[in-house]
Amino acid sequence: MSFEERLEKIRSPKLQNQRETAIVLSAVEDTLRDEKHNQSPVAYFAALLALLSQAIIVPSNGTINKDLASSVVYLLDLVIAHVPTALLRSKFSQILTSLAPALTNQDAEASLLRSSIGCLESLLVAQDAAAWAQPQNQISPRRAMTGLLALASDQRPKVRKRAQEAITQVLKTPPPSPLLDHPAADMCAETALKTASDVLAASSTRKRGSRDAAQEKHQSGLLHALQLVKTVASASPGWPSKKIEPLCEFLMIISRSNNEYLAMGAFEVFEVMFTGMADTFSSSKLPRLMDAISELKPPQNDSQLLPPWLAVISRGYDVSAQISPEETFHKLPSLFVSFLVNCIPDSVIAEPSIFEEKILENLAQAAEDLLSVRYQAAWMEVFHVQVTLLEALRWRAYPLARNIVNTIGELRASDSFNGKNEADAVLGRAIQSMGPQAVLEILPLNLARSKKGQPGRAWLLPLLRENVINTNLTHFRSEFVPLSEAMYQRVIDLGESEKTVEIKIFETIVHQTWALFPGYCNLPLDLVTAFDQGFAELLSNLLYSQPELRTDICRALQTLVESNRKILVIEASEQELRFRSRLTKTDAQANLDHLAQYAGNLLAVLFNVYSQTLPHHRGHILQCINAYLSITPEK
Repeated sequence: MSFEERLEKIRSPKLQNQRETAIVLSAVEDTLRDEKHNQSPVAYFAALLALLSQAIIVPSNGTINKDLASSVVYLLDLVIAHVPTALLRSKFSQILTSLAPALTNQDAEASLLRSSIGCLESLLVAQDAAAWAQPQNQISPRRAMTGLLALASDQRPKVRKRAQEAITQVLKTPPPSPLLDHPAADMCAETALKTASDVLAASSTRKRGSRDAAQEKHQSGLLHALQLVKTVASASPGWPSKKIEPLCEFLMIISRSNNEYLAMGAFEVFEVMFTGMADTFSSSKLPRLMDAISELKPPQNDSQLLPPWLAVISRGYDVSAQISPEETFHKLPSLFVSFLVNCIPDSVIAEPSIFEEKILENLAQAAEDLLSVRYQAAWMEVFHVQVTLLEALRWRAYPLARNIVNTIGELRASDSFNGKNEADAVLGRAIQSMGPQAVLEILPLNLARSKKGQPGRAWLLPLLRENVINTNLTHFRSEFVPLSEAMYQRVIDLGESEKTVEIKIFETIVHQTWALFPGYCNLPLDLVTAFDQGFAELLSNLLYSQPELRTDICRALQTLVESNRKILVIEASEQELRFRSRLTKTDAQANLDHLAQYAGNLLAVLFNVYSQTLPHHRGHILQCINAYLSITPEK
């Protein structure tokens, strides 16, 4: 709509409250005709500015002529947008001084304030960098901006909204400058954040859960303050870079609020920040924003703050992928790891519902898909993701991650594969999470009865030694005791002939097999059923007959006692203990009571072996003796 069309619309009012404005416009136009002035925007502007000084301050009593002032400022708001920028710059002090009484008068009506804010917006948009450089304590654009910021928190919704719109428009229209941000952006950000922080601090001092009028007022004020923060953040090119860290810290505090409107308000601020940084001009701020959010990562057990943090960081990476797709892709494994570590609650692992089981299946499938040829260039990073997945899934990893273990096991067995260390890390974590029995079902050792086309996997034995823990001792008895016996029998069958490479291999396998025993004895899940009289006799015979196995057997027997004793002194609930080790203090005590039944016979064997052993080889035997003396029943 042109300038003349807008004036014509005022000349023909349809509503009663518009007639006063039409009368004022008619009077101004009569004055311009009488003085033979052209009816140009500048002429209207000068006439209205002169009339404003009469309407705002009445010399007799110092009050505002509300009807006249509202009409004059309304017309001034219409006209000022068509006045040359140079005039608005040169007359800045005069114009601001004329508007100031209306903007600062506590009794001013909302309609007068909205029109005054419109005038102020046009006036500020016209100012150049030199004007914005003037200090705030002078009649300057910065001082005018301070007034706008105050009105942006006004209790009247329409006034507050109009002031926020004006701030947005001013910040979106910076004067020509090499700087990315508007000259007033820092000041606006600092004021908005301080206002919000002050309201939050005042609200926090009140009794938690209080619903009195003062509390309601504080929450309402905080919502208004958040809206002001959002206003500054949404103005292109967005929140100033130097102020990003304190803003993120404040928003994360707000996002954990029990008040859904406050939490939603905090998310909306993050959203407008990310949206504003999606263009090339403002995208340089995104890395700093993402770093600030990443540094605010809450602890894994913070169920209140963790979900909003994840939602915010996810949205950030969504925008990052639009701006820098390749760089974001390189960060994908670490992001995946972060989500795996933080997004799977302990309760889902302990007792998942049918729906949650399906989610875990989908998660495992997504991780499995990363092992496709499509992602081969990033496999080393993908292996790190698999380690984290297995750690997060714990014993639920079997059978969910069965295919992952199988694929990586096959890769590891290939002579041409260069990522053996990374593959070993995945398989080691699988042994800890799934248990050795599950891993060996997927990747059999094939040592005792190897068949054509089934490669032996002796390379798994060192991995098992380093990672077996908190599993079934029965598996050692059924899998590795027979393997040890088979290998030892082959050594015997070869007689007293000179040791060949083959004999040395068999002997090594025997030693590696019994090197696994201490791991199986570290909090076994089935000690009471697995450790019986027959097994105790087997261990006693080996202590006598095979001195080279004494170290591993003594370490294992000692670990049986000490690992269960540690459970008894841990300060944790039964639920926490069951989740960590699938054993409770009751279970640990039952295990120690069971071992105590064999303590007498084992000590007799250990003392005999101790007397037959050279002094410098007795240390491990003595430590084992001390462990069983500590649980021997008193007679």
